[in-house]
Amino acid sequence: MSDFPGLSIFGWLIFAWGVALIAIALRRSDRKNRSHSPVRRIAGVLNGAVFCFIAAVLIWPGSITLRDVLFGAAVVAGLLSWYLGRRGR
Repeated sequence: MSDFPGLSIFGWLIFAWGVALIAIALRRSDRKNRSHSPVRRIAGVLNGAVFCFIAAVLIWPGSITLRDVLFGAAVVAGLLSWYLGRRGR
């Protein structure tokens, strides 16, 4: 899919954003001893994974099957993130 070098660069920016979201989800919050539950942390990691999967579609050109698998993984991770985020404390 990434026939243009600009899309690849944009994909790397999206990937960096996803990694940053994962790092934020895994970081412990020390303000007033408020910390998210493990379920909420997993939801945050899955939220960052959505961006990483979408970025992978732009970064690595491949077959249509690979693109469909990565897009499907992004959708599944997004749905799991939403579900766990709603259920966690």
